[in-house]
Amino acid sequence: MEHHDRPPRGRRSIGGSPDEAEDPRDPAALPADALLDHPSFASTLANGLAVLGCFSATEPLLGNKDFAQRLGLSKPTISRLSFTLVALGYLRRDAATGKYRLGPAVLSLGYPLLAQLAIRQAAAAEMLELARYARGPVSVGVRDRLQVVYVETTVARQSNATRPGIGSARPLLRTAIGRALLHACAPAERAALERRLQQSQPEEWQAYGARLPQAYEEIERLGFCAVTADWRPTLAGVAVPMRIRLEGLPAAFNLTVPTYAADSTRLADDLGPRLVELVRTIESRLGA
Repeated sequence: MEHHDRPPRGRRSIGGSPDEAEDPRDPAALPADALLDHPSFASTLANGLAVLGCFSATEPLLGNKDFAQRLGLSKPTISRLSFTLVALGYLRRDAATGKYRLGPAVLSLGYPLLAQLAIRQAAAAEMLELARYARGPVSVGVRDRLQVVYVETTVARQSNATRPGIGSARPLLRTAIGRALLHACAPAERAALERRLQQSQPEEWQAYGARLPQAYEEIERLGFCAVTADWRPTLAGVAVPMRIRLEGLPAAFNLTVPTYAADSTRLADDLGPRLVELVRTIESRLGA
């Protein structure tokens, strides 16, 4: 039986699309309101996935009360969802607290996607070499709706403490890799994403939206864009969008270093060009 509690509007913005961003036949291209009202939208499935999306590296243990408060769903609905997710292996119950952790089935679900991304093997040696040189992690990210998600990260022994894990998320507007991923989209798709960012993240858009044109211009002119202290005050980064898609997904590389280790000159004259060279090498290897 389908229960029609709906996921909260604005908890996790629904975005993303192929080149034809406004194609109404593509569910990923629909704005949140239209999708939630669509007759083919399975609200129970969406609610279950929203429960899984509540967890993070800093909050690995959550209870039904936490889910209900965050998602705006009724307690009976949450109880049914958590019971089902435990039964299927996506959640496991902590006996001491009665709360839940993510279960091993989550890893099984994500592994086929990671396994098919040839970039993880093709770029390993060059990523490690650059990570050693820069003393900072080199990562590959794709877009998950209105955020960046990392699909590979390489760190060297001498790397700084910033180590984004596979599957960790970053904002689109405040990071170099986020701006590079927006640039990697087709123009119609990019415009649609910018509208959704403006609507769903108005404060972030007001603070950082005006910086997108400069990032796009840097990428057109230099092949990369740079960001200093927009995401975290202590971090700077450079990012390069790939000119080919990974399994149909726009992708980008980034390199992150502490602000004390890289001024604007080093980002522009050293780290940025080195990252561009790495990405072009990988693109050639993949047949671009």
